[in-house]
Amino acid sequence: MNNFNWGAEKILFILCLAFASQNKAQVLDEYPRNQDFYEGGLVNFYKEAHEYIVNNKLKECDENEIYQPRILVTKEAGVKLVKDFDTINIAKNKCAYNLSREVIKNLIHWKAAEVKGGKIGAVAEFIIYPKDLMSNYRSGYNANAFVRPAEYAGGKKEFNKDFHDNFMVLFEDYHINGKINLEFYINKEGHIVNPRFYPEVNNRSFNMDFLRTLARMKKVWKPALYASLPIKQRIAIPIDFSITFREDR
Repeated sequence: MNNFNWGAEKILFILCLAFASQNKAQVLDEYPRNQDFYEGGLVNFYKEAHEYIVNNKLKECDENEIYQPRILVTKEAGVKLVKDFDTINIAKNKCAYNLSREVIKNLIHWKAAEVKGGKIGAVAEFIIYPKDLMSNYRSGYNANAFVRPAEYAGGKKEFNKDFHDNFMVLFEDYHINGKINLEFYINKEGHIVNPRFYPEVNNRSFNMDFLRTLARMKKVWKPALYASLPIKQRIAIPIDFSITFREDR
């Protein structure tokens, strides 16, 4: 599942120094483009989730409850729930949270990611809105169709400009070159949370300066919405430290 990536855009920077090699990851942070975490894709996932809920006569949640599980599908097509430390959000959406766990535990058609013909574990996340999986369910339902993505003040071009203006000196100072991914979430209040680079940069000073620099980008985003409900959104931006700085269209 594509976790609402910042399109296919890349940010390219003027940096020419050696990029330290990283060990090949045994688990992907997201599924490769055009691959699904469930047989038959999201539509079939929600169809089977609906059928399980109905057949087991599970209780419907309040219409304001929504939850976004994060899972690891192993290379053997098993599934594990990734620990969620947002206890406040869980408490506010306890019914949807419990329903998510029940569905994840009992569905069986999980699908491992594939890289160069081999199976590999990968992380995926999706939306569980109980109302639309129960009394409002319609054939062909796909939760992503009801999502309005988060918006940076001024749009994507303004974000790219602000990101470049704030981070260019930092990247030059630490002599970083090569391909790396920036990930963060926009929470329900429109703030950047849980930022990280992967593969990891093995430099504690860089990591500290990166967080300080990101904190200076204080513009509040318009949070993503599922219908009219604010939801968190993962933003994943591939970055290529190369010869020129430009937006790759």
